[in-house]
Amino acid sequence: MIYPAFFRRYEILKDSEANYLRNASLSVEVLNGKESGNQLEEIIRKLDSVLQRLEILERIILGEPEYADLASSLKVLRFGVRAYGEPLKILSRLKLAERHLKHSRIRRDEISRCIIQALALKGPLNISAITREVRSMRGKASRRIVRAKLQVLRDEGVVRLTEGFGKRYELTE
Repeated sequence: MIYPAFFRRYEILKDSEANYLRNASLSVEVLNGKESGNQLEEIIRKLDSVLQRLEILERIILGEPEYADLASSLKVLRFGVRAYGEPLKILSRLKLAERHLKHSRIRRDEISRCIIQALALKGPLNISAITREVRSMRGKASRRIVRAKLQVLRDEGVVRLTEGFGKRYELTE
């Protein structure tokens, strides 16, 4: 069965998504220097826009019974776009960590280095998760010491406390 109205909407969204992804792929190839952070953020923003459009398509599909057989294909597509975006977000956090690790005090302090590396690789974490990550990197870690180092890093502006689902720390820009 052919769904002309749906395919017209789909073609419009598909063309814009293809342009976004093509630009994102080209941008990833030329990442270098200071511009790389801005380009990376632009790519992430574009991928988020693609995901929002895919969610609109999914609502259209789920709202119309005649499009129901297309829902599984759309979910796979959305999963693929998300999978493409996650490594870019990790790369963005690693660039932030690299900038913070240039400070001499942080370079000399192994626990602070481990905290920054954990936040760069895993994203926002609570104190317990950070302690587990530091313990896996160093072999030992005390929650009290990690909390004290996080407070120092927070005072220096390296990490910030984010509220939401519990208290979580993340690297600052």
